[in-house]
Amino acid sequence: MPDRIRQQTVVGQVMEKIRDLIATGQYKSGDKIPTEQELADRFGIGRSSVREAIKVFNYLGVLESRTARGTFVCDRKNISSEALTWSILLGDDELFELIEFRGALELWCFMALARQIDENPDTHKKLIKKLEDNIEKMRKAEKAEDRSTLVRLDYNFHKMILEEVGNSIVISLYETLKSFLYEEIKKAHLSVDAFPRQADNHLRLLSAIKSGNPEIAAGAIKHHFRETAEFVRDTMQREKGV
Repeated sequence: MPDRIRQQTVVGQVMEKIRDLIATGQYKSGDKIPTEQELADRFGIGRSSVREAIKVFNYLGVLESRTARGTFVCDRKNISSEALTWSILLGDDELFELIEFRGALELWCFMALARQIDENPDTHKKLIKKLEDNIEKMRKAEKAEDRSTLVRLDYNFHKMILEEVGNSIVISLYETLKSFLYEEIKKAHLSVDAFPRQADNHLRLLSAIKSGNPEIAAGAIKHHFRETAEFVRDTMQREKGV
């Protein structure tokens, strides 16, 4: 029994790894994923664990294994992670509720970080530099029209701020919601209005944090998520042909 539990844990971890490869856009609909042996070598595990994970994804309709050809990501619109693995658990209403929840979560973090910077401006210099570098990478991704990289950088920007504040429960919540957050961010970036503006939008957030004024930081993040909701709504309407 103990051995079986360990094996199930390994398979679960492999599923998370493969899920993240799809959720972050490294493998898109129609793409062929690496072979079982290549994935096993990449993850440093046995091939049998990879095989079992792929079987589950085949059953769920996320992957399709084709004889003598390999395994491919299924052609589903906006496929990404558990949100679609389980037949789109996250509906339209839930997606907007997620934006609202995320906004409340980050409001507290942004205000806390601005307050910390006000009390000791030198405390978070390394974070500020990382955020500035992240924004520059966002600009490059925008110019290259690399949406998958832009989604990842957007997620990382916000996660770095949450990690800096240091509340372990908040960090765990954010990581647990990662798959759904990627879906939300992706939909926002699919908006015609959103795509060329993300670097500038996040630069405004960074400026608000650097001000050291919690109220300015609060206003900036509230505006950011109001705009995010508008971008997501725009994408949904276009997908439905409204």
